Amino acid sequence: MKVVKKINHNVVLIDDEGVEKIAMGKGIGFSAVVNQTFDPALADKFFTLDSKEKTKMFSEMAAKIPIEFIEFSEEIIQIISKRIASPLDSNIYIALTDHIYFAIQRQKEDSQVTAIMLPEMKLLYPDEYETANEVVALINHRYDTELGANEVGFITMHIINAELGERNSLNSLKILEMTKTILEDLENTFGYRFDKDSLTYHRMMIHIKFLVKRLIYQEESPTENIGFFTSTFKESKPYQTAVAIKNMIEKKFQLDVQENEVIYLAIHLARIQ
Repeated sequence: MKVVKKINHNVVLIDDEGVEKIAMGKGIGFSAVVNQTFDPALADKFFTLDSKEKTKMFSEMAAKIPIEFIEFSEEIIQIISKRIASPLDSNIYIALTDHIYFAIQRQKEDSQVTAIMLPEMKLLYPDEYETANEVVALINHRYDTELGANEVGFITMHIINAELGERNSLNSLKILEMTKTILEDLENTFGYRFDKDSLTYHRMMIHIKFLVKRLIYQEESPTENIGFFTSTFKESKPYQTAVAIKNMIEKKFQLDVQENEVIYLAIHLARIQ
């Protein structure tokens, strides 16, 4: 290991056989010398992110934020990883750490920021929402703060972003908005009433979230053979409802919906009736 850059007294950027890593530990920067060997035993923790760009961003953040907040955020991320089944993008180490630190500063300054789409997050991402609740409770306990529902919304968004690999919240908010709109249309316009505790409902929710994600990211839809569906099926209420949802999406969000997606949505609607 060799020292690439001394970021501050507690954080050093090192090169480990061609892989850039962030080394952290009390006072390790005092003895670090650029281009000289670094003793790994000096560091308490190493962070390895999946790109040089993220490593650079983490380094810049670590130079400004006290080490205790970075260590606390790592504890939080480990909790999130245990609660959430999906893998988390490494950018969460940057985004969440930065957010937690400044959320605490904002509260000290009595500054309030309003979270958006909080009910939608709770409905569409219940695991992420409950995990965020736990995280906010831990922050309040550790730092004697009184962060509330707004902060739960922001932490939920950070978790969703990490699941999607998003660096900002724009596409995540689009997914929330589109999913919410689809569910409202199904219930209000087409008369579907959902048992939100049922397995079929949760399967449909997963399908709709992935459908919306594919549309926003312009990913290919599943390509299984759908030619076996009969004309009778295409005359059914589930299929006609799915077609109406397709038309709504194309008109309101200007996104093309393929026939495969209509078929799969119709199948889920047929199961939930």
